[in-house]
Amino acid sequence: MNIVLSADDLASFSPATRNEILRRFSDLMGSLPVSDVAPAPAWGDWYAGHSTRHLEDITQKHIERWMEKLSPSVAQGVRIIAERGPVFDAHWLTDANINLKQFQSAVTKRTRAITGDRDAKLLLWAASDSDPYGTYAVSPITHQSMRWFFGLPI
Repeated sequence: MNIVLSADDLASFSPATRNEILRRFSDLMGSLPVSDVAPAPAWGDWYAGHSTRHLEDITQKHIERWMEKLSPSVAQGVRIIAERGPVFDAHWLTDANINLKQFQSAVTKRTRAITGDRDAKLLLWAASDSDPYGTYAVSPITHQSMRWFFGLPI
């Protein structure tokens, strides 16, 4: 029997499961093959207390399609996320003259079109009394995919 796991499949497992699979493979083969696959990043403390329901993971497999035909300003915003995310200050977008409402709308529409899920979202958002613009976040896997797309170190 053969079981095939793609990098996206492996990334979807919990860190403990991934480690167990890789350890088993290493035990059978003697060592792991050289790979350019980066392990899935962990969720940081910032996400605690925020609802991540319907927050989509845009994987490397789908990021190129997700990025197709984005307006220059939205693509610039995605580049800012890739460089500074996965959790980032909304001011980084407004400082680049990106309209937050238009950006949110564009990335939400794109995410829903790609996933086919009318509740899907790309961004989490948290505002406070001291900062009404707030902080945004994308999932760690989405951030990793964005970095890969722009050729940034993962």
